[in-house]
Amino acid sequence: MPTIDDIARIAQVSPATVSKVVNNRPYVSAETRARVERVIAETGFVPSQRARGLSRKRSSILGLIIPYTSDQLFLDPHLLELMRGIEAVANEHDYNLLLSTAREAVDAASACVRMLRSDMIDGAIIVETNDVQPFAAALAAESSPWVVVGYAQQSATPAVHADDYGGALQATRHLLRLGHRRIGVISSVWRPFAIEERERGIRDALSEAGVALDQDLMALGDFSIESGGHAGRALLEGGSPPTAIFALNDRMALGLIRAAADHGLRVPDDLSVVGFDDISLATLLTPALTTVSQPGFALGTAAASALFQLLDGAPLAPPAALPTDLIVRGSTGQPRDL
Repeated sequence: MPTIDDIARIAQVSPATVSKVVNNRPYVSAETRARVERVIAETGFVPSQRARGLSRKRSSILGLIIPYTSDQLFLDPHLLELMRGIEAVANEHDYNLLLSTAREAVDAASACVRMLRSDMIDGAIIVETNDVQPFAAALAAESSPWVVVGYAQQSATPAVHADDYGGALQATRHLLRLGHRRIGVISSVWRPFAIEERERGIRDALSEAGVALDQDLMALGDFSIESGGHAGRALLEGGSPPTAIFALNDRMALGLIRAAADHGLRVPDDLSVVGFDDISLATLLTPALTTVSQPGFALGTAAASALFQLLDGAPLAPPAALPTDLIVRGSTGQPRDL
């Protein structure tokens, strides 16, 4: 690979001039800049990220802390969309991502601790779970900026999240308008504040209609398809099963639909199903899944953009909520007894 000295020799300029061109600095004539850029293009020269970082006192690396295990992460389409949005903005700024996940599902905060001990990053994006909240004080003591994807527990914490409450409120109202009153919920053993907000939206929508959330119609999964199947079977095998079930992510909804088929139930004739996320598989089912669409890619771009604003010295912005939308498809209908 050519070096900066090679470029300087071919372009007949000093290495310092090449550095100014590479870093888009002033005090280089248009003619000299064009000559250096032509030589760079012809030779395929790639500037050393390390050298550029040293000159700017930055590493050009962002930390991405996702306190789930790698299996949980790479099987979750919503988290992958979030990462895609972060990566898009990082690329625009010529930054790389350093990913940190949890070693074990029971030790989610380990990802946060390991990244905080590193001096390799300029800033960090942290996917919020309750497991990370005990480390809020340690995060606040860090000199590098950081942004939370999720719900910050302190007003001084920069954060972006989806309108989980509003999305769940819409979805539950939709089921109530169809005539459902025995509405089951598949929630999660993992308790990020997004889940708390979705449950709050469900309770408020039911309360508006004079319906109490029946604890016997609640089951827990772990966001996976398999857990949705197990939770769905538990609800469907009860003494008085629900006519509709709201799974708090799409993958659990997929498992639920499989469990319903195993019980000889047709969706939506015998059971209405709603999910949350609007992953690509939601449209491939027959019938397609009614779900709450949350903007995974947009959440990623918003978080990364906020972090770069902080790196550039911009003032701290208040937490931002991105809208969610109910996407009504074929998996919901009126209960059979109407």
